[in-house]
Amino acid sequence: MELRHLRYFITVAETLNFSRAARILNIAQPPLSAQVRSLEAELGVELFERGPRGVTLTKAGRALLPAAQEALAAAARAAEAARDLATGRTGTVRLGLITPCATTEVAAALRDFNRAFPLVRLRVRHDNVETLRRLLMAGQIDVALTRPSQSDPRWRQQPLGTQEQVLALPEDHPWAKQRSIPIRKLQGAPLLLINSDSNPHYGQRLLGLCARHGVQPAIDHAAGDLAALVWLVSAGLGVAPYPGSLAATAPRGVVFRPLRPRVSGLEVALMWAAKGAPPATLEFVRFLRRVGFPGCSAIDRG
Repeated sequence: MELRHLRYFITVAETLNFSRAARILNIAQPPLSAQVRSLEAELGVELFERGPRGVTLTKAGRALLPAAQEALAAAARAAEAARDLATGRTGTVRLGLITPCATTEVAAALRDFNRAFPLVRLRVRHDNVETLRRLLMAGQIDVALTRPSQSDPRWRQQPLGTQEQVLALPEDHPWAKQRSIPIRKLQGAPLLLINSDSNPHYGQRLLGLCARHGVQPAIDHAAGDLAALVWLVSAGLGVAPYPGSLAATAPRGVVFRPLRPRVSGLEVALMWAAKGAPPATLEFVRFLRRVGFPGCSAIDRG
């Protein structure tokens, strides 16, 4: 039994007129009659009583009609689901992101994506740069908001811009009254960083800036993540480099000031597989490229 046979049967059943049904289906009447006869032969029952004044449905025809209508509707739904999956309107996007990308602006962008693509399931994992790259390699996430990596033909990268890094201070710190902090003030100052096991590269740009200016801060404490780092700052145990994009979400008792000269910006990029990325992932990438990445400067929307 083919779907076209059901479509022919339904049209005749709804019009009870082979000529009218043929016009609706845009085929000649004899082939239509032959197709309906073929369906009746396959089922082993007569679906219509044919008479000089037209046709009526038999008991078997009346039983088949709702089932045939549901079968055609189900086939249409299946075809639409396949088209949606192929065009990225349905599916799952497994997103990984590093903490500096977990901003209120990015949260708003994800809400906008959910509204624009309500049938796409967005699953988010927060982790460090190395772990996210490993998950990408293993195919356990589809796309990552992270730091860019060296050129690799297995991945595509879309630079989204740079994030300013600022200095986090306790709000009652003497430097908090200044608009910016000269790098020389960090000489011997207690500097808080994230421990190397959690993020071996965190703070390296600031330390490089210090080295270039002959400044040696005192590194006395190490945090496991950014939340712990800013908590140590709020406890008055030191100052710390911090992503400017997260300043709005920091706890009370902490203020942020740029350094002079400024710490070079931290690049942010989208990373996804160069080959075989699901359509929903590509739609997500296109969406983020369109909206840009709030909190970054020099955004390349590609």
